[in-house]
This record gives sequence, structure tokens and C-alpha cells, in this order.
Amino acid sequence: MSETRLVGVAIWRELHARKKAFLISTAIAATVVIAGLVTLALVIGEEPPRPVVGTLIEDTTRIGDEIGRQLGPEVGFEMAWFEGQREAEEALAGGELSALIVGPREVLWTDSTPSWLADAVASAMRNLYVEEVAASLDLEPADTERLLAPIDGRTLVVDERDTGVEVLATVSIIVMFGAILAYGQWIAYGVVEEKANRVAELVLGAVSPLQMLIAKLAGIGGLGLVQLVIVGTAALVTGRIAGVDMPPVTISTLAWLALWFILGYAFYGTLYAAAGSLATDTQEAGGYITPINILPITGYMVGVISISVGAETLPRVLSLIPFWTPLLMPARMARGSVAGWEIGLAVVLMVVFTLVMARFSARVYLGGITQATRSVGWRQAFRGGGDFAPTRKVPPSHHAGPAAGT
Repeated sequence: MSETRLVGVAIWRELHARKKAFLISTAIAATVVIAGLVTLALVIGEEPPRPVVGTLIEDTTRIGDEIGRQLGPEVGFEMAWFEGQREAEEALAGGELSALIVGPREVLWTDSTPSWLADAVASAMRNLYVEEVAASLDLEPADTERLLAPIDGRTLVVDERDTGVEVLATVSIIVMFGAILAYGQWIAYGVVEEKANRVAELVLGAVSPLQMLIAKLAGIGGLGLVQLVIVGTAALVTGRIAGVDMPPVTISTLAWLALWFILGYAFYGTLYAAAGSLATDTQEAGGYITPINILPITGYMVGVISISVGAETLPRVLSLIPFWTPLLMPARMARGSVAGWEIGLAVVLMVVFTLVMARFSARVYLGGITQATRSVGWRQAFRGGGDFAPTRKVPPSHHAGPAAGT
């Protein structure tokens, strides 16, 4: 049987072994995403409660008209008259009122009162008081209008950001982070199980460690990519149907996300496979996987924080380091803050480092997987794997001797 055929059979074995887990996790992820978007649509679609302004002054029409003028026609509110101050203050404290007008120059509100409403009520009462004082001084209406003329305030936009782009950048980081951790650990724990039941030793009798590693990466990576497509499509369709504003996603964006996923998954997948080969059970594997998890976690934190504060220098530097490229480069591309040469350099570095990491991990993988009865360290596994690296096929009967003596 040709080597290509052997790798194909190994890939099919990986797909078949994880079919049930793939279907269950895909169904759960799609359900969570759809439920979350529907809930968000329902929350956004709810009309906010109209604020109620209480007053002890009987002329509620005049006060309401002035407050409405301050708020603008698009903001709705209600007026409520109270005969006693104690009853009115109890309503304010109980949340029934958003503000309480006690007298011409006294307004009460709580710490939960929106600032825009408090400012509007205070300005309205100030204007009404000025009008009364002006009338008592026999001032002309034109003089009163000059006294009440609002200040011409304008907002200078210093850094206008596209909210949709910012959301897309953040989502890309979250997706890459979750994919790398989830599918990387699929690989690690799968290797641990194979080592524990000694299936890997049988497979290594037919294929080389590098071929087996490629088959495992291709099988689980293919499932992961299909899962991302299914969940992403469900999110986009649900968002459009539910009327939720979705980030600007194009075919080019999806293609780049797929490329960075493949590169990042291949890079980290080899590390997770090597880490899994060092342990003898899933509980012990956590100790080997945790240090690797720190790397994407660091990229995730840097990416999310840099987007929130608008930082550029740190994510730019880290996005060219293969450990963090698959998390930070998609976010930078979504924001449009990356040059073409940086993308090209990042792709080349990812490919080169992935090939180097694959060779290293294949050797560690072989040195660890052959020690079926005990766990080994990275250095011991690397040295043990070197004893078998030159050969393509390693009969199970020859594994235990040289590796155990290292």
C-alpha cells in the first residue's frame, strides 16, 4: 500500500473515531449561538420603560412641556402629580419615579437616575424659574429668550472607530482562541487514549510518526473547520433573521479566517500531540497541556485589551511571532491596520515554524508514545524518538527497548 493511501486510511480512522463527539459538540455549539442571538434580539427589541417624573407642583402641563423641549421629541416620558411629599419620595426611592420636582428650585433624584434625564429636568426648572423672575422684573420676551439661550456645544471627533469592524476584530480573536484550545485538546487527549490502550504502537507499525501526526492533524482539523463553518453559518443566518446587527463579513474575510485557522491549528496541533504523548492518562495530560494553553491565552488577552484601548504597537509586534500570529493577525486585518508585507511575512513565518515544529513534535511524539506504561519528559521523549526517527516503520516489539533505556 502506498504512503498516500496509508495516510488516507489514518485520516479516515481519525474521522470515524471522533464522529460522535463532532456531531454532539457541533449541535451544542450551534444551539448556544442561535439561542444567544435570539435572546439578544429579544432584549434589543424590547421598548425601554418610559421614565416618570413626579412633581408636587400642580401645573404639570407647563413643566412637562419644558422638560419635553429639553429632551427632544424622540424621548418619551410621563409626568405624575403628588399631593404629599412623603408619598412622592417613597415612590422615588421605590423606583416608580426617575426624578421628583419638589419645588421651583428643588429637584430630587437617585443614583440610578440617568444623567441625561436629571440634566433635562434641572435645566427645565431653571428655565421656568428664570422666566418667572424675568416676568416679575418686567423684562421683554426678547430679553428673556437671550437669558435662556442654550450654549452652542459641539463634539470634536478625535478617533472615530467603526463599531462593526471592532466587533469583527474581537470576534475573530475569540473564534481563533476557542478553536485552537478546543481542537488542540482534542488531539492531546486522543493521543493519550491511544497511548493508554497501545493502539498507537500498532498504527506505527504501518506508518511513520510524521505521517501519523499529519493524519491526526488533518482529520481533526477537517472536522474543526467544518464545525466552524456550520456554527458560523448558523450565527449569520440567525442574526439576519432576528434582526441583530452583524459585523461586516465578506468572502475575503472568511477566506483569511480559514487560512489563519489552518495555520494556527497546524502549529499548535503538533505541540498538543507531542504533549499528549508524554502522559499516561487524561488527568496527567493536563499538566503537560497547561503550559501550552498559556500561549494562546496570552494572545487572546493582548488582542482583546488592545482593541478596547486602541493600542497598535504591541499587537503589531506580537502578530509577527508565530505563537500569537493566528490570534492577532486576523484582528489587525479586520481593523485594516496591517500592511501587505506584514501579512506575507506572517504567513511565511507560520509555514516555516510549523514545519519545524512538526519535525520536533513527531520525534517527541514517537519517544513518548512508545513509553506506554509511564510518562516521560520533553527531553527524554525527544532523545528517545531520535532512536527511531530514521526509520519509516517501527515494529511495536522494538519500541520498548531503546526508549526505555534513555
